[in-house]
Amino acid sequence: MPDGNPEGERQLSDSRSASKAKRQIGWILAVLIVLAFGAVILAKQGSNAPAEPPATSAATPITTQPSAPSGGPAESHADASAAYDKALASGKPIYILFHSLTCVPCVEISAVVDKVVPAYEGRVVFVNAISDDDGTQALLKKFPFQYIPTSFFIDAKGNVVESFTGVIDEASMKARLDKLAAQ
Repeated sequence: MPDGNPEGERQLSDSRSASKAKRQIGWILAVLIVLAFGAVILAKQGSNAPAEPPATSAATPITTQPSAPSGGPAESHADASAAYDKALASGKPIYILFHSLTCVPCVEISAVVDKVVPAYEGRVVFVNAISDDDGTQALLKKFPFQYIPTSFFIDAKGNVVESFTGVIDEASMKARLDKLAAQ
């Protein structure tokens, strides 16, 4: 471009300014994406304080969310296949919960189980089947299902009376276990 052409210099300057602005916007977007990703990671790690679970009863494929507080029967890592075999031999009705420690509906139903199941000790045998534990793999073949959490209510003879996929509220859980224990 020849020297002294003010129109050409202005166009070149405008072009450089637009290019510089695009680069700055790109950097700003990149930083915002990184910050958002970091916020998601921190939110998933969260605090260990129990939070009010969202009101939902839908089943879900495995997702990652904070797990429920530890210590209840729903977090027992006993060999689920061996526990099921022992439960069958007991001649008592059986409640099996297939779940993970990380999906939101699984955490919700685990909290219900932790509250309700101890009251049925001696009348209904609880089998905790955490879907990604090695001891659960053989049991998964005996009870085909698609989503977690899934509950199976089994009579004393080993017959599935009912299965339920999703979250069961406390009153419904008690009613199902009462019915199962009465058989």
